[in-house]
Amino acid sequence: MDPPPPAALMEELVEEVLVRIPPDDPASLVRAALVCKRWCRLISGASFRRRFRELHPTPPMLGFLYDRYSGVDFVPASSFRPPHAFREDWRMLDARHGRVLVMDVGSFSLMDTEFVVWDPVTDGLQKLPVLEFRRSSWSAALLCATAGCDHLDCRGGPFLVVFVVTDVSGQRRTSAYTYSSEQGAWSEPITVQHHNDCILRLHRALVGNALYFNYELNTKILEYDLGRRELSIINLPSKFHGWHIVLMEAEDGRLGFATIQESKISVWSRESGPDGYAGWAQQRVIELDKLQPVSDCNLPVSPNGWAIAYPPYVVAVADSVSVIFMWTDDGLFTIDLKSNQFKRIGEFISNFGVVPYTSFCTPALSVASMGDEEPRADASSA
Repeated sequence: MDPPPPAALMEELVEEVLVRIPPDDPASLVRAALVCKRWCRLISGASFRRRFRELHPTPPMLGFLYDRYSGVDFVPASSFRPPHAFREDWRMLDARHGRVLVMDVGSFSLMDTEFVVWDPVTDGLQKLPVLEFRRSSWSAALLCATAGCDHLDCRGGPFLVVFVVTDVSGQRRTSAYTYSSEQGAWSEPITVQHHNDCILRLHRALVGNALYFNYELNTKILEYDLGRRELSIINLPSKFHGWHIVLMEAEDGRLGFATIQESKISVWSRESGPDGYAGWAQQRVIELDKLQPVSDCNLPVSPNGWAIAYPPYVVAVADSVSVIFMWTDDGLFTIDLKSNQFKRIGEFISNFGVVPYTSFCTPALSVASMGDEEPRADASSA
């Protein structure tokens, strides 16, 4: 007589095991969901996704976006593979809170540009109304617009796009426009006067309730206060004028930046001083030659203030996971600021941009909770 089949594990025990799958391994969650209908219903449920994100409060870095000659490529840093990893005729701008902001260069013209918000996990696209401006010196940033959101599960919610542009030939002023997905329109611009700086397109940071943008000569930083809708200008330390720096949120939650000095990654943060004066203080130094031999990196500054950036240099920072991207003569590397782990990513052309992508990706397989069909592997994730 055959022995009776083993008793099914209690659903609570199954959930306790599955909810501990690392968030940067969504493929394992999908495989678990395909074991049986019961597991599929469990993993696809809103309760499981909520518990999963509460247990793993920091969205993982699933990959990064990289501009190629003909479009934008999603380069995986996890088991996640987007439905469409390459998008032709796109140029990436920003990625935050599970979404990516790109420019559709297929619709390129001198005076107007079409922006697209893309969710690599669901492959959802939303085109923004065309914004007319003279393409000279500009940048844009994307962020969640839900008040009080913890950004663990804001996919599908409202978002904002902030666009800043500098008039370098006329009145020398910088203007900011805001697009609200709830209103479906761009706001009227607000402006601030400037001198000779131009906005650097790919370098920006969100710290608290403000966005920050590099000026290309790296003598100043443009601040856009989201609450007050005000523009202001912050001075960089004079010793870094013309250097290659990347803005970031520092470990203390303040505005910071990272750069490379003499084969050392130097992280600085902005600190409040007496009488409301804010200065800059060095927060951390990482000696690269102790992690991996790299070229010396003193950035020579020409008389007009422009830097000739020889590798190695910082190109991007994934704030939420404390990972720095760095170009060297040997390719693209990442450095984990928590573990000091140094990892080579591969060969990439250094004059193209890198934008990290962090988000949760848990299965939402299209199986009816009370149907008889088996789980389908071709369903979307969220």
